[in-house]
Amino acid sequence: MNNKLGWLVGSILLSCSMSSQANVSITPFIGFTGGGSVEDENGRDYDIDPTINYAFAIETPLDLGRIGLFYSNQSSELQDLNNSSNIHYLQFQSSIYYPVSPGWQTYIGLGLGGSYADVDWVDDKYGFSASAFAGLEYEFSKNVALTAQIRWLGTVVDNDTSGACVLPTDGSSCVIKFETDWMNQFQSNIGVSFRF
Repeated sequence: MNNKLGWLVGSILLSCSMSSQANVSITPFIGFTGGGSVEDENGRDYDIDPTINYAFAIETPLDLGRIGLFYSNQSSELQDLNNSSNIHYLQFQSSIYYPVSPGWQTYIGLGLGGSYADVDWVDDKYGFSASAFAGLEYEFSKNVALTAQIRWLGTVVDNDTSGACVLPTDGSSCVIKFETDWMNQFQSNIGVSFRF
């Protein structure tokens, strides 16, 4: 499934960049994602382990900001349960930039799209997602910039379905599900923007 999702994302991004007449900015990110939890049938909460995430954005200038696509992937496990979770986000995003001093600018933005939770304990793996982000960028040249951002990612999840788990304390079986209908995660990312 990961190959199909990667192929889909690549195709969308390539078609967007080829059809664009304006400048294109491609930004690979590395960052850290935390947040999200599940609960078992006894009401005990287990967090999704905070881990490194990989992301990229492809954008084009629009007025005082940019519009484009954002993709993020976090591979993690459920704390104490060793059940893997792999969460993908693909969003259309828009941001506005504010110059601070020569070479420096700040930005804020919003994103809307979808998420895919590659976990074996839910039936409905796709959901609506949204994000809000803010960051700081330093331009080394017209073609290269260093950027750092913080981002909130929220996604609608199916907490009506559940799956099996094994409790680490005594090895007994349990049933887990997402804790709420809406899962919140937070990212801190750093990346390099290449403009063509």
